[in-house]
Amino acid sequence: MNAVPLHHVLPDSEEMLGLLWKLQADYLRVFDQMRPGQDPRETVGLNAKGDDQKHFDIAADEWIRQWLPKHFESGVVESEEQTVAYEFGHNEEGFRFIVDPVDGSDNFARRLPLSAVSVAVLPRQTSLSAGGVSYALVGDTSGPGGLVAARGEGAYSGAESLHTSETRRLGDAFVSCELNHWAPDASLAEMIRACSGLRVYGCASRALCLVATGQLDAHVDVRSRLTPESFLAASLIVTEAGGYISRLDGGTLGPFQSLQDRTTLVAASTRELAEEIINALVG
Repeated sequence: MNAVPLHHVLPDSEEMLGLLWKLQADYLRVFDQMRPGQDPRETVGLNAKGDDQKHFDIAADEWIRQWLPKHFESGVVESEEQTVAYEFGHNEEGFRFIVDPVDGSDNFARRLPLSAVSVAVLPRQTSLSAGGVSYALVGDTSGPGGLVAARGEGAYSGAESLHTSETRRLGDAFVSCELNHWAPDASLAEMIRACSGLRVYGCASRALCLVATGQLDAHVDVRSRLTPESFLAASLIVTEAGGYISRLDGGTLGPFQSLQDRTTLVAASTRELAEEIINALVG
C-alpha cells in the first residue's frame, strides 16, 4: 500500500493505486539487473507489432506476468511483447491489464532519459479504449517517480494531486511531438511555427505524463503509428489531471480491436489548446 494515504479516493481505489505503486517499487528493485550492457543496436527478435525486441523488453515483460498473479485473483495480461494474451485465475470478471514493460526502449538501451513501465487496468470485459481505463500507472524506469490515476478520483504523484498547466493558446504552449520513423509533412510546420517551444522525447507515456504534471502543455503524435499499450495508462492520467485527449480528427481513442491497431493522438492541457493544435495540423 502507498505509504501516504490518499484521502480524496475511495477505499477500493486507494487499495488499487497502492498495488500499482508496489508494482513500480518492486519493478525498480529487479530492473537494475536488466539494464543493458551490450550494444544498444543489438536485438533478439521482433515483438507482436514488428518492432525490434531487446533482452530487457522480454525480461521486464516476463517479470510483470509473474508479479500480477501474486497480487490479483484473476485477470488477463496483454503486452506489446507477446502475440497471445496471458490469462490467470478462474474469475472471468477480474481485470484486463494492458502493459508496455519498457516504453521508450530505444531511450533505455542508449541510457537516455525518459522510459517507463506502463500499466492500464480495465474491467476484463471492457473494450480496449482510453475511455475504458479504470486505473493507471506510468512508472519511471530510472527512479522511484511514478504517476497513478483512478477514473473519477484524480491523478497523483505520491499524495500530490496532478493538474495540467491549463494553457489555452498555441502561442503560449510548449509542445512535444513524436517524429521517430516518420518524415514530417508541411502541416507540422504551422504548429511548430506557432507554438512557444517544441521538444521530442521518444516515449509516449512519459511525454503524456509531462502534460499531466504541467511541465508540457501538449503532446502530438500524427504518424498513425502509435499503438494502445503506449498511451492507454497515460491517457487516464492526463484526463484525470484536467487535460484533453483525442485523435487528430477529434475522435475518441478507441475502441481498438488489438494492440496492433494504430492511431494518431493529440493531448493538451485544455480542450481549447487541443482544438487549436488540430486546426493548425489539418487546416
